[in-house]
Amino acid sequence: MSILLPTTTWRIHERSESALLIDGRDYYRAFFSAASKATTSILLLGWQFDSDVQLLRGDDLPDGIEPREAELLAFLDRLCRERPELQIRVLAWDHSVLFALERELLQKLYFDAISCERFDFRWDNTVPLGGSHHQKVAIVDGRVAFFGSQDLCQARWDDSAHRPDNEHRTSRGVSHQPYHEVQVVVTGDAARSMVDLFVWRWYGATGERLDPAGLVAGGADARPSLDFPVTLPMPAGRIGLSRTIPEVSGRAQVSEVSALYVKAIESAERLVYVESQYLTSCAVRDALLARMAEASRPKLDVVIILPRKPERLKEEMTIGVPQAVLLQVLDQAARAQGHAIGIYDVAAGTDDDGEPLFVYIHAKLMIVDDRRFIVGSANLTNRSMTIDSEIVAAYEAMPGDRAMRSAVRRARLRLMLEHAGENADIRSLVRPEGLVARLDALVEAGAVRLRKHDLRKDEPGLVAKAVHELTLEFLDPWERTGTDEKCPAA
Repeated sequence: MSILLPTTTWRIHERSESALLIDGRDYYRAFFSAASKATTSILLLGWQFDSDVQLLRGDDLPDGIEPREAELLAFLDRLCRERPELQIRVLAWDHSVLFALERELLQKLYFDAISCERFDFRWDNTVPLGGSHHQKVAIVDGRVAFFGSQDLCQARWDDSAHRPDNEHRTSRGVSHQPYHEVQVVVTGDAARSMVDLFVWRWYGATGERLDPAGLVAGGADARPSLDFPVTLPMPAGRIGLSRTIPEVSGRAQVSEVSALYVKAIESAERLVYVESQYLTSCAVRDALLARMAEASRPKLDVVIILPRKPERLKEEMTIGVPQAVLLQVLDQAARAQGHAIGIYDVAAGTDDDGEPLFVYIHAKLMIVDDRRFIVGSANLTNRSMTIDSEIVAAYEAMPGDRAMRSAVRRARLRLMLEHAGENADIRSLVRPEGLVARLDALVEAGAVRLRKHDLRKDEPGLVAKAVHELTLEFLDPWERTGTDEKCPAA
C-alpha cells in the first residue's frame, strides 16, 4: 500500500527528475551553478541566511573569481545588476530574540543595501508563539528547486570527508565543526509546486500577490534539466511533497509531514533508518512503539544517526531532556520485544586537544525497507510536526519499480558509508536483516567512525529538568497522542 495519500501529501508528481545533494559543498556549488544561469527569478525561503556565506571554496572557485564574489549577497547582487529581467526575492523567518546571538547582526540592512530595484528581502513572522519558518528552499527560474536540511548561512559548509583539518570549513575566518546535510533538487512540475509554495508564503507575509507564471522561465513547456554536478541522481519517478503549516488566525493546521512519517513507520517490515538533528516526536515515538508491538510481523532493525550532543546550551536544556527519555523508551521496547535498535554518533577524528571531534548531524530523513525515503527540512520533533513550517519530499518504490528501489538502497548505502568511513565494507551494510548487530560489531572492533550513542550520558540532571519544564510550553509544543495524556517529549 502506498504511503502517498491525501492525508500525507500536498502534491504528487509523476516521473519528476531529481537528485540528492549530500553535504554543504555539493549543495552550495550546485546552487551557485544553477543560479548563475538564472534569467527570470531566484526565490529563497529560509530559516536563516547570511549575506557573507561563501558558496564556492578552494578548487571549486573558478579562475578569475575572487572569494568575495562567491559570497551569497555579492553573487546575487551581481546577477541582479547584469540581467534586466531577473527578479530576486528572499523571504526569511523573522526570528525570535532567543536566536539573536546566532544571527548576522543588521542582516536586513545588508540585503536592503542592494540598490537593484528587482531585489526584495522581506521578513516572515506568520507563525504561532514559539514557532519558526523552518523551510529551506531555493528556486531558480521556476524550473529547478532545492530544499532539505541546509540553510544558506555560515557554519554549514563541509564536504563528505568531514576531515578535522579541512582549511575551508570556516565561518568568518574561524574553524567550525564538521556538518552533515542532505538536500533534494527537483525539476519540472515539482519545481513549479515549490514556486506555488513561495508565492503563498510571500502573500501571507507581505500581502503582495505574485503571478507564479511570471516567475517561470521559458514558459510551461520549457524542459528543465539538472545541468550541474549532483551527489546522487534519482530515477525519474513518483515524488510526494508534504508540509507542516502551523495554525494561526485565519489559517488551518496542516500536518502532512507527521502523517507521512507515521504511515512510513507503519509500513516497515525489516528496516527503519533515521538521520535527524533531534528525535523527540511523540508521533514518531508512538508509531515505532506500535509497530514493535505487532508480534505477528517481522522483527525490525532500527538505525538512528544523531549528533553526539545538542549544538548549544538552549537545545541541551529544551531538547536534550525529552530526547533522552524517548531514546530510552525505544531502546527498552526494542529489547523487550526482540527488535534491534542501534543509536549512533559519527566521529570525524580528534581536535587539536586530542578530544573526539564529532560530525554534527543536521540532515532530516528516514528510509524504510529501502523502498520509502522521506527527506527534507523537518526534524523528528514535535515542533516540526506542529508549529514550524516544513517541506519534505517522499520517494516510494512501488511493486516492480526496480530503478527506484535500487536508488533508495543506493542512497542509504552512500549515507552509511560516509558515516562509517573508508574502512567499512559495503557488504556488511547492504542486507537490512541483522544490520544493527553487524554495525555494533564494527563499532566494537573500532573499524568505523560510528560510535554508540551513550544513553547514560544523556540522562538529564535536576537543573536541566527544571529548565526544560519552565521553557517547554514556549519552545516545544506537546502533541496529543491519541489518549488524554500529554506527550512528555518535546
